[in-house]
Amino acid sequence: MNAVDTVDTEALSDLVDRLVRDGVDGIVTSGSAGESHTLTGDEYRTLVATVVETVNGRVPVFIGASTLNTRDSIARARMIADLGADGIMSGPPMYLPQTPDNAVQYFKDLAAAVPEMAVMIYQNPHAFRITLTPSMFRELAQIPNVVALKQTSMDIFNVIGAIKAVEDKMAVLVLDQLMYPAMMFGAVGGWSIDVCMGPWPSLALRDACQRSDWTAAATIADQMQEPMRSLGLTMEEFQAMQSAWWKVAIDAAGYGRAGAARPPFVHVPVSVVESAQRYGKRWAEMATKLQSPASTNDPDEGRAASASAAS
Repeated sequence: MNAVDTVDTEALSDLVDRLVRDGVDGIVTSGSAGESHTLTGDEYRTLVATVVETVNGRVPVFIGASTLNTRDSIARARMIADLGADGIMSGPPMYLPQTPDNAVQYFKDLAAAVPEMAVMIYQNPHAFRITLTPSMFRELAQIPNVVALKQTSMDIFNVIGAIKAVEDKMAVLVLDQLMYPAMMFGAVGGWSIDVCMGPWPSLALRDACQRSDWTAAATIADQMQEPMRSLGLTMEEFQAMQSAWWKVAIDAAGYGRAGAARPPFVHVPVSVVESAQRYGKRWAEMATKLQSPASTNDPDEGRAASASAAS
């Protein structure tokens, strides 16, 4: 509770570097699972600087800049720009629900404040207490530096509606397990927390969808969704515990080191811990089966594998 320096920069750098060398197309951090809500200002700066320095221009880096109000989000966005990231990711200010007009205005103001930065809209109805609609995305897609949408909504009509509304002006990223079928409708790819347990299932599904091999994509997607189907938690239980849940799962998988969640997310029932451990181990087994033969920890060979896998 009294800790002021809780970012394990070595573990963070190791995980980010390994993800890049193993083939991910970009790094997005400081959302919900990234615990941006539990970081002090100094810890947040440390995290951003570590990620940017580790990636070193190899892939695009987007940093979460969601806060409780426009001014603080702009201040974070300017810090992110100063530290050398490529873009920011933000949802509408939380705490009080936003009206559609105010949510759209927020993104317009944020984008105008950092015109040199690419902006990724963060659609997360559970966290931000508003569901951004296709008509809102159509309006936001007209802003030149709003380039992407992280879509967490599970409403298929919202997902497809957003894809069609933005056309080619905004890259829509869905939960990796939903790249099939969303990429059939025009999503460009996926975002993923699961890749922190080994990226190969997500990369295999991305590649199958990119080559329009929908039979293979359906098979891989089904394998990826099986651990979530057997989660043993309601979605409300999962959302309330996700800060700790993901860290337990990542540590159980062994691909990276996540550590403990920060206060106040410290009371975690045994059943939740066991659920996360099962999920992490199952994902790790699947990742091992789908691991590319070209994957390696050698920096030069790994970079070649990453380039061939990247979109």
